[in-house]
Amino acid sequence: MALIDWPAEQFRTTRTAYHIDWISRGAGIGLSGSEQIIDTGTGIWRFEFEFQLDHDRARLRRFEALVSEMRGRLNTAVIPIYDAYAYDQAVSPLQESWQDTTFFSDDTGWSAGTAVQPMITTGMVAAGASQITVDLENPRRPAFDVGDLFTVNGFLYRVVRRNAGGWVKIEPPLREAIPAGTRLQTAPPLVYSKFATDGEGERARDLLSWGEPVTITFVEDFDR
Repeated sequence: MALIDWPAEQFRTTRTAYHIDWISRGAGIGLSGSEQIIDTGTGIWRFEFEFQLDHDRARLRRFEALVSEMRGRLNTAVIPIYDAYAYDQAVSPLQESWQDTTFFSDDTGWSAGTAVQPMITTGMVAAGASQITVDLENPRRPAFDVGDLFTVNGFLYRVVRRNAGGWVKIEPPLREAIPAGTRLQTAPPLVYSKFATDGEGERARDLLSWGEPVTITFVEDFDR
């Protein structure tokens, strides 16, 4: 398996959609007469990107080269997920300390606004956990909001609950254990994913000849 970087400029998309496909099972009809649903605890991210290449020669050829490098479902795409409401430098700009490593009296620092202040976990968290705590001090920074996205080692997570003290609940549960001091990738999250089918992107030129956009579907990759 090889990691194939899909560059940000390739993702001038007309439509982007991503959600978790949860898998549940029916356990028959209960005494109440209603179907009983069992949670398997299994969910997988699905990503859909719609490209309008506009007969741009360089972008079309680069797109076809990326599709070829993927070798169907064999290789893994590294994809930036861009969100207009992301936890980025507009929300939490990178802050610098004084030369003695101290900050201002309000625990904030100098900022040029050119990068995001890293969000760091405060303790080790086991695989399968749905709650983590992040450090909001040294320097002081905004807490996550509900809906914020981040990645760890290419796995994508969404904040579904939070408080002002740095506690957050996430979905899906952690795919793997993460140690204390782990940096959460937020600007942008970088997702590891595979083509949903071997034939993704193969009709790009046919679709473009009719002025139609090209839609590519990826699914979460679990190989590490």
